[in-house]
Amino acid sequence: RIRAKSRVLLVGSGADELLGGYSRHRTARVKRGCDGTRSEMLKDLQRLWTRNLGRDDRIIADHGREARHPFLDDDVLHFIGNLPIDFLAY
Repeated sequence: RIRAKSRVLLVGSGADELLGGYSRHRTARVKRGCDGTRSEMLKDLQRLWTRNLGRDDRIIADHGREARHPFLDDDVLHFIGNLPIDFLAY
């Protein structure tokens, strides 16, 4: 049996929402252009807090670990949020 000593996990939550990694972002781009893509991505980011993070934190905490979300860091959000949509989402 292998047991990790680390108590903190870096998780990738928010990366797909922030960078346009879901197929629905591609669909939004095809059907509604850049504005539609940005709108879909913002909607995903707003829902992330209630849809994923609580569940993920409970599961990780149940195993005695703490989650860290580097993609949701304020500086990262600000930097990526200021990039042209063409740099993101397919």
